[in-house]
Amino acid sequence: MLLETDKVQIGKKIRAFRKLKKLTQFELAEEVGLNEKQISRIEMGLNYPTYTTFAKLVEVLDIDIINFVKEASKNPTSIENQLILLIKKSSIQEQKMYLNVIQAIKNNTDTIEN
Repeated sequence: MLLETDKVQIGKKIRAFRKLKKLTQFELAEEVGLNEKQISRIEMGLNYPTYTTFAKLVEVLDIDIINFVKEASKNPTSIENQLILLIKKSSIQEQKMYLNVIQAIKNNTDTIEN
């Protein structure tokens, strides 16, 4: 299942490939058969490209799909993003408490698995 963060990551990657090719959104849209606004919405992570559109984007932007997928899988998940955001908004005291709780859970999980 694709998450909201996946939309954003896919959009960022498409934007990066477009810029590498030195294409404007308008030029890319013309080559793919969309309008500029649709490309913009994909790049901003507001819309997923359809399968057909994605295939055209891959072709026009000369994207190595294997590397595209590998890179996408390295991106943090929604849960990781939520944890990071929670930690960033927390005081040092709260961060220490979170660390202790997570370490205790991890240690308990490791003991059960062994």
